[in-house]
Amino acid sequence: MHMILKDTECLLFDMDGVILDNTYDNNFWQNQIPGVLAKKRNIPFEDAKRLAIQIFNYKKNSKDWYDLDYWSNMLDIDIEEEKKAKESYEKIKLYSGSLPCLEKLKNKMKMILITNAHRKTLNIKLQKYDLSPYFDEMVCAHELHYVKEDIQLWYMLKSRYKIDFTRTVLIEDTIKNIHVGLSAGISKAIYLGNEKCNMSDKIIGMSSIDDVPSAFN
Repeated sequence: MHMILKDTECLLFDMDGVILDNTYDNNFWQNQIPGVLAKKRNIPFEDAKRLAIQIFNYKKNSKDWYDLDYWSNMLDIDIEEEKKAKESYEKIKLYSGSLPCLEKLKNKMKMILITNAHRKTLNIKLQKYDLSPYFDEMVCAHELHYVKEDIQLWYMLKSRYKIDFTRTVLIEDTIKNIHVGLSAGISKAIYLGNEKCNMSDKIIGMSSIDDVPSAFN
């Protein structure tokens, strides 16, 4: 294990796929919304699912992709209310090691949550699991007018929250976002995803959030 805490002043935590598992979001867009569309348009579920995938893919990796208000208007469905529905809400789950990890790290350095999730989505998740005590800031990327796939987001984040990127570690499950963050000057990253990637002296691969505190001893 590389020792990386030595000069770390700030941790940038992703939320979905790092602290929370992705079941809630994946089920919502792949099953729940196509189901609502099928009823609304009186078409078979599989047809609705194909239509939804086609519409969603058009906006992938863009600001609109994460914007609940955009999809409410586009699909004529109250997306926020659907996300609050019991069948959906009960699928919001923490990884078992999330809270112990955050507890161990919160007083050691500045902690910032940076998510592409819409503020309405974040608020729904915080109603179930209040993560706010662990973080100095909870930032929704779209409120800075970019997403994490865009290097401008990281420059905006750095400027707005006065972060010294040379003493910052990013914890992410999306390798593209890690590469963009490193390109913007973030010193190191911990990668918790399943995509194949080459680890380096700047990217440390770990199997789960349980392992993260060990990198800072």
